[in-house]
Amino acid sequence: MTSPPRIETVSIDGTVLTVGWQDGTVDDIDIAGWLATPAPAEADILKDPEVLAKPHVAHWGTVVAWDESGDIGIDHHHLRLIAAEQRPFGPDELVAWQSRMGLSNQAAAALLGVGVSTFHTYKNGSAPIPPVVKIACRAIEKDPVLFQAHYKPVQKRGRPRKAA
Repeated sequence: MTSPPRIETVSIDGTVLTVGWQDGTVDDIDIAGWLATPAPAEADILKDPEVLAKPHVAHWGTVVAWDESGDIGIDHHHLRLIAAEQRPFGPDELVAWQSRMGLSNQAAAALLGVGVSTFHTYKNGSAPIPPVVKIACRAIEKDPVLFQAHYKPVQKRGRPRKAA
């Protein structure tokens, strides 16, 4: 596994960090969920809007920090993971996911707990893909055991083919 690039620049608008990476890419990362997660009492400084408004790069580009020592912050690995999860997941991404997973429409719909017609509306863009479906698709692809635990092969429908 390769290490994520180091952080070069950081700014914040509300709870959205704009992180400039040393590889030249830039991510807008909403850290509202990270901020809302229970943390040690020392992290309470982040509840102060004046402190939150002043992030800086610490520990040689591996942390976005808010205190002088760089101990109150979020590391570059977790920032990259959050950014990846926040990337768009629309019909094109759903079709690509289905292809990578090798699933038929029926199997994909069953795995996600939706009807085949609903799955088709997600794929053709006539209905928005709910966040829970996006999360499930990404999680199932990342964790083969999760996939294996919940995947039930769908029996082929229709008449059996005649023997040759």
